[in-house]
Amino acid sequence: MSTSPPQVQLPDDFFRRAYEIYPSLRAAGGVHEVTFPGGGVAILVTDYKLARQALGEESLRKNPAATTSPEVKQFAELTLPGLAMAERLPWSDPPEHTRLRALVADAFTPRTVAALQPRVQEIAERLLTDLAAAADAPVDLLPAYATPLPVQVICEILGVPTGDHQQFGEWVQTMLLSQNPGQERARASKKFGYYLMEQVRHRRQRADLVSWTPDDPLPADLLGTLIIRCDAAVAADPTTAGLPTADRIAAADHAIATNTTVLLAAGYETTRGLIANSIMLLTPEIRDELTADPDRIDTYVEEVLRILSPGPFATLRYTTAPLLLGQVEIPPGRVVIVGLGAANTDPAVFDDPLRVRLSDRSGPIHLAFGLGMHYCIGARLARLEGQVALRVLLARYPNLCLAAAPADLPWAESILTAAPQHLPVLLTPRV
Repeated sequence: MSTSPPQVQLPDDFFRRAYEIYPSLRAAGGVHEVTFPGGGVAILVTDYKLARQALGEESLRKNPAATTSPEVKQFAELTLPGLAMAERLPWSDPPEHTRLRALVADAFTPRTVAALQPRVQEIAERLLTDLAAAADAPVDLLPAYATPLPVQVICEILGVPTGDHQQFGEWVQTMLLSQNPGQERARASKKFGYYLMEQVRHRRQRADLVSWTPDDPLPADLLGTLIIRCDAAVAADPTTAGLPTADRIAAADHAIATNTTVLLAAGYETTRGLIANSIMLLTPEIRDELTADPDRIDTYVEEVLRILSPGPFATLRYTTAPLLLGQVEIPPGRVVIVGLGAANTDPAVFDDPLRVRLSDRSGPIHLAFGLGMHYCIGARLARLEGQVALRVLLARYPNLCLAAAPADLPWAESILTAAPQHLPVLLTPRV
């Protein structure tokens, strides 16, 4: 017999204390109607098996512009104003999702990502060399290491100028942190969009695109490739093929800018959180084990992804028909949020779930990057950057330690990211 989900008002400090609260939610059934801090009502899934069901449920949709549900539209604007209502990969459904994903898929294949390893290591080495003068004093590795590394990598993939990296990071932080007022976040999103439109226009004027023909290889940068592919898609689309050339270019440029916004934001913020969380969870014992056996770093990164997922919740989904999750029936028009962090620490699936285990865990995979058709397209790149960042850091500073207790670090209060806002570290502690 189906039931209605129990209602829960999540406390104001939920994002900081989420892992303390998840056990009581799972014990009460794993599916609740919750009100998040700052507003936004949703069905929250905290049980691993039900999370897998929801992530693979084809009746759940992601494009908030395609529904009249006030709950869905309000939640979209509260969590990511100005972004979620546009035609973007994380909030699209087939066939649009399939088309949008194909535009950028080449940049994230196993072969392409593996080829980036030397450049990622070079960036990491240089950033740590710049820190050498501060080795005897506490240094905040968030702005000095965990932030600039993924910023430079994703911007180089797209072809964004080096001089714009800092401004880019500021825009992304404003957009993603839910404690920022909605108007401020929407303003940052708009500025970011305008900036990317300018980058697309400038990229079109470079000689290799002006003279490009279908017989030529695709450009090395993703932005150049996106321009060529979006131009072809707009020209082949019956709804835009008959437009004047200037209008077709404008339509293609809009599609490019909206999707590069998400690629830049996701590619930066998820990896930034993964690197920061990997450093924050390093106990002296784990640090020494990883220093003695660097081959275990890959396993450690997977445990960090599971225990403290930098993206703690899957992006918005909503019901289009009645949906049964466990014994709970969810009517159409309801927001469904899958708690990835909660599912990844479900003790019914993972033994001693909050303990880092450097021996390979048996059993189900973690869900930090989602599942199914919406599995994170940048997962390979995030893993690579996290592994390289930690390997280079421990090789250079094998005795590093936190300069503050993890519980004392300020936390990102956001449904979109889970990571400290500062990461003070002693690189060479006094003995």
